[in-house]
Amino acid sequence: MKKKNELTWDDIKEMFAETSRQFKETDLRLAKMSEEWDKKKDREFEKWNQKKDQEFEEWTKKKAQESEEWNQRFKELAKLVGGIGNSNGDVAEELFYNALQRDRTFVNEKFDRIIRSMHRREDDEMECDIFLFNGKSAAIIEVKYNAKHENVSVKNLISRVERFRALYPEYRNHNIYLGVAALAFNGSLVKELHGVGIATIRSVGKKMVRYDKKVKAF
Repeated sequence: MKKKNELTWDDIKEMFAETSRQFKETDLRLAKMSEEWDKKKDREFEKWNQKKDQEFEEWTKKKAQESEEWNQRFKELAKLVGGIGNSNGDVAEELFYNALQRDRTFVNEKFDRIIRSMHRREDDEMECDIFLFNGKSAAIIEVKYNAKHENVSVKNLISRVERFRALYPEYRNHNIYLGVAALAFNGSLVKELHGVGIATIRSVGKKMVRYDKKVKAF
């Protein structure tokens, strides 16, 4: 007979069974909570990710638009600068052409004909800004707004002499003189030009100043 308050083996097994059941229920609740939390995290992360994707897409579109605007501004600026450069060159050419046309004196010679931007194409092509002619001499004048090493090549200037004689055989026996006319000169370029016998012409105030003391007849 079971004594009062005495635990039997069946009581112990039942207690263990109850405890095990409670642990299982707790595990199930924890697993469910964990699953719900994971789903919530996934939903929140997806929302966050979508938001970031949208923000990045908007940022990319904005930067692409800004880049296009800057490219357009750069093109307009380059066009403007190029136009200014061409305009300055035209002004310089007009100034020296008019001055030489009035004076027609160069390297202590009087020239009876002046031509602007003469072209000829055969096997070769030659283009220069101003040409002066008389019965025994011809002068080839390159005009720049601002003469510097970047836009004036002494070697190329000298090479024009043979090209000129080849393209214009009627002047083959003429003395050929070279000159560079500009509103402004780089100092070292001036020394280099004078050193090889190329004259310089510049505008000082309303006067045209020529340096042709050491000019060379090619």
